[in-house]
Amino acid sequence: MLSLLFACNKDYLNRNDPISTTDDKWWKTQTQLDQALNYIYNDLPQGGYAGNPNTLTFFSSLTDDAYWNGNFYGALNTLAVGDGSPTIGWPCEGVWVNDYAAIRMACRFLANAGNAYMDPTLKKRYLYEARALRAWYTLELWLYFRNIPIVTTPLTPEETPDLTSSSQTDIVAFITTELDTCAENLPATYATDQSWRMTQGACLSMKAICYLNAGMFKEAADAAKQVMDLKDENGQKVYQLYQSSNRANSYTDLFSYAGKINQERIFFKPNALNDIWFRDAPTGISPGPQQAALNPTASLVNTYETKQGKTLAELGPDSTKIYEMYPNYKNNRDPRLLATILYPGEVFADDSLQPFTTNLNNPDRIGAPTGSHTGFWDRKYLDLTDRGATGSSTLDFMLIRYAQILLIRVEGLVESGNWQDPDVIKCLNDIRERAGMPDVDVAVYNTQEKLRELYQRECRVELALEGWRWFDIRRWNIASQVMNGVVYGATNPATGQRVVVQTRKFDPQRDNLWPIPQNEINTSKIEQNPGW
Repeated sequence: MLSLLFACNKDYLNRNDPISTTDDKWWKTQTQLDQALNYIYNDLPQGGYAGNPNTLTFFSSLTDDAYWNGNFYGALNTLAVGDGSPTIGWPCEGVWVNDYAAIRMACRFLANAGNAYMDPTLKKRYLYEARALRAWYTLELWLYFRNIPIVTTPLTPEETPDLTSSSQTDIVAFITTELDTCAENLPATYATDQSWRMTQGACLSMKAICYLNAGMFKEAADAAKQVMDLKDENGQKVYQLYQSSNRANSYTDLFSYAGKINQERIFFKPNALNDIWFRDAPTGISPGPQQAALNPTASLVNTYETKQGKTLAELGPDSTKIYEMYPNYKNNRDPRLLATILYPGEVFADDSLQPFTTNLNNPDRIGAPTGSHTGFWDRKYLDLTDRGATGSSTLDFMLIRYAQILLIRVEGLVESGNWQDPDVIKCLNDIRERAGMPDVDVAVYNTQEKLRELYQRECRVELALEGWRWFDIRRWNIASQVMNGVVYGATNPATGQRVVVQTRKFDPQRDNLWPIPQNEINTSKIEQNPGW
């Protein structure tokens, strides 16, 4: 834990403001509590690169959804191909240190904030916000590492050598109990300019995520239902799927400035997509150049159904081959594909995307320094308002949104044996209808196995590139299938050949968890994860 404690200025052990003050002079006013609480919020994951080690969109490249093409964060490819180690550093050590530093600040807040002279009702709310944030960071660490210690006090260097891993039962109980308590004491809503803060819904959603990944499916379904049923002080439902004025654009607008303020976002980080255009947009868009860092795979592209609700496998080999060469053939694919991924031949922001061109001067071609390695580009989060921006986007990043809660409700019901509950079809239909897709064909999806197939596909396309698939493929026990072997990109229509991007390997005895950083193993009694 020493890297945790000394990751920042050494004075961090005794000071909240490492430059100007000490604990005995701090924790006096609302302004000081605001600064300390905002510090804890600031360590939440983000969607674009901004110095935070936890960039969820980039982590999509650790799954079968994407390949990492950035000229930084090279460890993503090291992990993706199965060559990680406990000394890899970022992202494993980065997330560990970031989250435990945030937990420590939350513990210090809880230990000292009671001394502040301010409105007691507001101070009470601040304390529950800090507890909920501590639960979030504990949940995130548990999801990646599992073998973690529960920390509820501001640890000193003398205490860290005795730290041990907590039991899985104790971790789940701690997280869910804390979140229940916080939900009872936090508001359902805030004013718009404060809506990023911890709410009842955020706490209950985190509880649902915890139960789901603990395999406690009935409890996960029940927690999701609590979120679905939440009402504000006027008796109106707090959350609903976002619908834009032009319903056909609802899914696209949800990730743009047009839909930035909406009732679908449950927990989000403001301005946390600050440089997404520069990082992810195709290089050839002027004024450029962009980095085209996150490249979706053919595996993801081929998961989207046709507008008739048919998978490519159901269409037969001839039709599948056509859609593999021309992903949006006759404009007949799930609209979420077009809202999420840019494909060969598409024109976006005046750039005709030609990854298979023989023109060596085309920066979008496969083989160009920042050309897509798969022939596909991330489209989600790219708003033309940010065109040319290298770090000025003010888009928020949704950490949890209502569609995810509906999907947790579905998975919880299906996996707990309640697959015939009407909520299964209703929740899936609500998500599909918003996207412009037909209702579930109940003549086909009429067993637990078929509904499992459907909800897993819906999770993948609805939440694509949002950072959750790493946990999904492990919870579904399919990581060893989808993360082993060759990664393919787009198919060249001129040759019929698929782009070969990378070969990955996955050890199910090891790679279902991240390695605990070696520094922590060396300086504590925490147990290393199996195989590492």
